[in-house]
Amino acid sequence: MRRRAAYMLLALALVAPLPGAAELDPEEHEIRSRVEARRDEMVSLLERWAGMNTGTWNRPGLEAFAALLAPALTELGFEVESESPELAYPGRGRVTMGPLLVARRPGPPEGGQRFLLVGHYDTVFEPDSPFQTYRVDPDDPGRAIGPGVADMKGGLVVLLYALRALADGGLLDRAHWTVVLNCDEEIGSLASRARIEEETRTATLGFVFESARAGGEMVSSRRGLGQFYLTVKGWAAHAGSSHSKGRSAVLALARKVIEIEALTDYGAGVTLNTGIFEGGTRRNIIPEYAEAWIDLRYDELAQGREIRERVEQIARHDHVEGTTGELWGALHRPPKRDTPAVRELLELHAEIARAVGFEAPDPIHVGGGTDGSLMGALGLPTLDSLGVRGGAAHTDREFVVLDSLPERAVISAILLRRLALRPSGREVLSPASVPEGDRWVPAGGTLVNSARSGRKQR
Repeated sequence: MRRRAAYMLLALALVAPLPGAAELDPEEHEIRSRVEARRDEMVSLLERWAGMNTGTWNRPGLEAFAALLAPALTELGFEVESESPELAYPGRGRVTMGPLLVARRPGPPEGGQRFLLVGHYDTVFEPDSPFQTYRVDPDDPGRAIGPGVADMKGGLVVLLYALRALADGGLLDRAHWTVVLNCDEEIGSLASRARIEEETRTATLGFVFESARAGGEMVSSRRGLGQFYLTVKGWAAHAGSSHSKGRSAVLALARKVIEIEALTDYGAGVTLNTGIFEGGTRRNIIPEYAEAWIDLRYDELAQGREIRERVEQIARHDHVEGTTGELWGALHRPPKRDTPAVRELLELHAEIARAVGFEAPDPIHVGGGTDGSLMGALGLPTLDSLGVRGGAAHTDREFVVLDSLPERAVISAILLRRLALRPSGREVLSPASVPEGDRWVPAGGTLVNSARSGRKQR
């Protein structure tokens, strides 16, 4: 209890409000003018970026996009590193991922806030997706529709122009800056997680440029996420002359999926969804192989761990004699908590929004994941919905409110400017510095769990 109290007092000290901060000062008015004058430029940039395919597995597309991001940061005085981590992933083997960019810009010689700004540039739309182009919404010219316009290329535009506004006013020198841009976020940041956590431990405040909701609602907390890849091997046979000799992998997997989805409990905040189910080769052959990808969302750490154990039990169960099941699983996002430190950041953000003349609706709890959850799990006060106002992410209806590009860049730039004026007393983090009840994966934990079920194939 003493450790938890000390942790919360430290977090509150980092974001304690400045007196008299409700109105914009002359320097902040200049920031607003600089950003709003570039509104059309921001829209044009988003249109170009949305037209570039950056599906998580499209490495050439990701490399081409990273080649645009790195110079944009270099122009602002950042030193940019690029690495391409490897990842072992079901169905793909060991894969070299697209570039992970880490950009640094040192601040004052001694002290100063150490900001960690995080974003991702991959999307869920691979090159074979029919959703590839940007267009103005024919029913609402104030909106645009396109892949990644909200999640989160629009957020990257906001991030870049907020930094440009601060740079133009000579304000970047007031803090230490690290920007991490990854391209595996849509599959859980499995390859980039270690680097994000490494950078988190030396930061004082974290910011993620995922989208806000269309009405401007910020995110106060998020559900945890898990993903499972469940495969079943059976025994092929002719569906007519040898039906009794076959062992259907599809039937076994279907029974497992029914049990897994029955674990959904809306009242407890637990949901499971089988997003992909595939198996078999022909109508008249008993299928010998089937596979499914399953999504898990949960509100509490204990729930995620319990559901993972129950899914493993289901994978091991002999639903169809003679079939064999194998499970790969990862709890890749912890729940992001609505802490007092996060609440203070949200209140400051709302205060600035109102001072600029924009609405500031109450923050909300959401089910979507973010790398801010990784940062928050290590105790870093993190604001994670600084991007554009938009919605319908992961669908061909994904949209952005175009005026929110300058709006959100103005708010972010002023927020960062005000926070840069505050002293930092935060120590370098270690896993042990996080209260035990809030820890996610203990040191030495693993992302991969396997389970086999049934009898040996005949």
